[in-house]
Amino acid sequence: MDDESFLSALSTEAFERLESVDSDPLRLPEPWKTIVLVYSAQGVIDNGGFTYFFENDWPNKTPYEEFASAYDRIGKHGAATALRNAVAVMGLAHAETQIDESREYIEKNGNEHDPTVAGWNDDAIVGDETVMTSLAQWIRTQNSRK
Repeated sequence: MDDESFLSALSTEAFERLESVDSDPLRLPEPWKTIVLVYSAQGVIDNGGFTYFFENDWPNKTPYEEFASAYDRIGKHGAATALRNAVAVMGLAHAETQIDESREYIEKNGNEHDPTVAGWNDDAIVGDETVMTSLAQWIRTQNSRK
């Protein structure tokens, strides 16, 4: 089965499982947690970079470190580092719970005609088609360990 079909089937199941745990991805076992975190983050980031990611009020205030760790798990270390660095640049202790402050930072440091925010390197992740390939490979590796 090709990666796209494989991930489509698994993501459907992952998001069904997410509903059963009150939309809290941290309550999902692996590989479901990683599937949900990567799919959710990548979809938002591909549509609007880190600006959209940080403007998003994630259900259950999922810590941004959990998203970065999910990218690390699938071998996308550059994406994980870029995400961690963007959080650090904002200087907010718990940015995932400080949505208003995150939006204020974006407004002060961004440009209304360009989604790029000063100090962020979302080029390492936006539109990276290898993210889903890496996710599929990681899932297959997880399944082979069982």
